[in-house]
Amino acid sequence: MLTRIPKTDIKRGMFVEAVECAAVVFSKRRFFVRSERDLSEIMDSPAEFVLINTAIDADGEPSTEVAAAAMRQAGSLLTKAEALAAASVMVARSVKVLKTELISMVTGRGFNMAHIGPVIEEIARADPETSSLYVQVSRLKQKDETSFQHSLSVGILMGKLGDALDLDMDTIEMLVLAGMLHDVGKLTISKDILQKQGPLTVPERKLIQSHPRRGHQILTRYPGIPAEVLEICLHHHELIDGSGYPSGKAGDEIGLLVRISTVCDVFDALTSVRPYKRGWSVSEALSWMFERDQHFDRKLVLRLGASIHA
Repeated sequence: MLTRIPKTDIKRGMFVEAVECAAVVFSKRRFFVRSERDLSEIMDSPAEFVLINTAIDADGEPSTEVAAAAMRQAGSLLTKAEALAAASVMVARSVKVLKTELISMVTGRGFNMAHIGPVIEEIARADPETSSLYVQVSRLKQKDETSFQHSLSVGILMGKLGDALDLDMDTIEMLVLAGMLHDVGKLTISKDILQKQGPLTVPERKLIQSHPRRGHQILTRYPGIPAEVLEICLHHHELIDGSGYPSGKAGDEIGLLVRISTVCDVFDALTSVRPYKRGWSVSEALSWMFERDQHFDRKLVLRLGASIHA
């Protein structure tokens, strides 16, 4: 995607299609900004604007950071279609990073917060309009990446709801991380069962309902995971009337952060297309959840709906 930005906003790693001045003054075209010399040459040129390609990073892949930076820097220069395209790049790259880290966790190879940290920060610090685009794009899940895209989507929604509740930035970033990790236990269960189109047998249902404990066991291997993330992973299927699992917690036993995770997890599941169901509209999902106040915190359902429609 081509984006026109002021030359003062150019950063290393961006792919420049053209510097907007006469070729006899600045002849270089289609290059990566790799050094201070590249930056100085652009700044010394008479150009005021630079045309960059946000779909390419220094590895020749779609760039999360460049696309997101372009969205912030270009502001009103981006059309809605361009902003949506940039959000798509960011979400696709984030899913790739998350997939690598989740598989690494499950297989015991480790968890590198330095890899996933920039994704968390980008989501947590996005302005409301940009985060709404992330929500919109993340609902368009690819068949083979459903589990990973769901985890990213829940992280985005939890961050957005945390922001709507005026929680502090550290808590919002923790919520994004928790959303990304909440379903890690499902990676230990066969896709044939998770995506089964017919009714589940009793043993199959019990196996699926074991995923919070499985995920919690995986996360406890890594000392850097916050306690709140562990709690969300273990209890995100608890319901206010005590009919949830795995512990049957009820009412005030379920804290705010866990309630946030439950609302966001169910909302994304309802609005997503799965092999065994169609995706509900936003209004359908919110109405269905609001009517079941024995299960979900109505105030959080309302606040999530308001933040999505904002």
